Amino acid sequence: MAAHPSTHPSHPSHPSRRTVLRTATAVGTLAALPASTLLWTQPAVAGTPGPEQVHLQWGNEPSREMTVSWATAASVSRPRVRIGTPREGAGRTVGARSRSYVDGLNKVETFTHHARLNGLRPDTTYVYEVLHDGAQPVRGTFRTAPARGRAAFRFTSFGDLGTGDNVFKKSSIHGAAAVRQVEQFNPLFHLLNGDLAYANNNPQLQPQAWNAFMNNLSKSAASRPWMPTPGNHEVEAGGGDLGYASYLTRFELPDNGTRDHCGNWYGFQVGSVLFVSLDGNEIAVEDDASIDPATGHSIYISDYSEGAQLRWLERLLSRARGGSSVDWIVVYLHQFAMSSSAASHGGDMGIREKLLPLLDRYSVDLVLAGHDHDYERTHPVRGTEPGGLLTPAVADDDLREIDTSEGTVHLILGGGGTAGHDDVYLPADPDGVRQASVRTQRLTFKADPDAKEKAHWSAVIDPDTKFPYGVAVFDVDPGLVPGGRTSITVSYYHSVPATAANPLPTPVLYDRFTLYRDRSDGWGDDDQGEDANSDSRRGAKAAAR
Repeated sequence: MAAHPSTHPSHPSHPSRRTVLRTATAVGTLAALPASTLLWTQPAVAGTPGPEQVHLQWGNEPSREMTVSWATAASVSRPRVRIGTPREGAGRTVGARSRSYVDGLNKVETFTHHARLNGLRPDTTYVYEVLHDGAQPVRGTFRTAPARGRAAFRFTSFGDLGTGDNVFKKSSIHGAAAVRQVEQFNPLFHLLNGDLAYANNNPQLQPQAWNAFMNNLSKSAASRPWMPTPGNHEVEAGGGDLGYASYLTRFELPDNGTRDHCGNWYGFQVGSVLFVSLDGNEIAVEDDASIDPATGHSIYISDYSEGAQLRWLERLLSRARGGSSVDWIVVYLHQFAMSSSAASHGGDMGIREKLLPLLDRYSVDLVLAGHDHDYERTHPVRGTEPGGLLTPAVADDDLREIDTSEGTVHLILGGGGTAGHDDVYLPADPDGVRQASVRTQRLTFKADPDAKEKAHWSAVIDPDTKFPYGVAVFDVDPGLVPGGRTSITVSYYHSVPATAANPLPTPVLYDRFTLYRDRSDGWGDDDQGEDANSDSRRGAKAAAR
């Protein structure tokens, strides 16, 4: 994916993992489905199709760049965005670049358009209009990120959302409520930790499932960026060599410097927080993706980049920890290193072997995942316990005030809105320690994990696995002085399921804790005093326990 529309052709002459080239569209009739799902199965009859599925993504520099994306039922002329401020109106026009792909199972063509807006002012509200020739514009507003430096802001996160329409498999109406609940917390942006539309569970309706998902998403994502990471359900049969054609055609994500893998992983910085989206499908050993009808086997893409993703990650983390502009590092991906769910995919040995050493080496603060449909928080972990499973070792057992310079906290946030309520927790052993599964090798498709461990690392779970819905809210406090304390307050809100009688249930606070560390702008010749203060704080905390 190129850095600017002018360098990104609408239809590249070379096939890549970013785009599947257009072919003739063979369309079937799906009259039994709701009208909202028919966008990609019939041509517009009453004139030019209007913009749909409007959503925002950060550009490479969130304080100055925003990408506006949308879809149409057919190709359109001169797709563009008008951008301005509430006072001045929408005065500047930015052209959008279009791309499309044809679903390999259904031969249905999807058309998307992406306008990269540059030269914006930090921490500023903008108004915009999405339009093309012959159609009425769709209007929206957004706010840019604060300038790099220390700033307070809020973000939210969950994974495993679904379409919000239970006509589709693995989706429930709570997916619609979850999007609106994000709006209630008014974050600057949202992190979506994989398993988006579950389109691959609806193989004859993959484009229609994506259409329903994106229209639901736009109720929030048209006003604030939703930054996704791919889950195992984004690996779709008929979606190109990695199965990502649907995902990558709809999202225009920050650059990662590669040609073939742009959008698969990326990073961006807001204030003094570095956010890193990783493709867990490549790191995990688990085999849990779509079945290729041509072979009857799952589409297994582990190690597809031959180490490029992890080399990129180490360069990014090294720069971040080597400078003074980044205090916090938040990594998000779909799969996880640890889970104590009995129906779990299992703590994954691929993630433990390849990813955890980098998290330790560069003192990553927080890892967000989905995959299991529940909520679980770990203690801060660093290094491993004795034994052959690379079991993460607990660095501290305080549940409320956590120094992330001592260890990384991992969260499973898999209750966005999927209908797959399939988790319970493993029982404790005779010593009262919860157990967990570990997957040490690829195994047969969807086979159970092959090992068990004591889950000393497990700190907090939400036991409601029948209705595991919830959203995590993160409030960043940059602190007051160079080298002083900065913190992130994490609040997890559980939600009862949405129903026809109660379509927007009120989320209820379930778990709250504070992460803290010293700001990186205090490093230098006089660091010894700050380090001594940090040691004193840790010593006092240990004595209090």
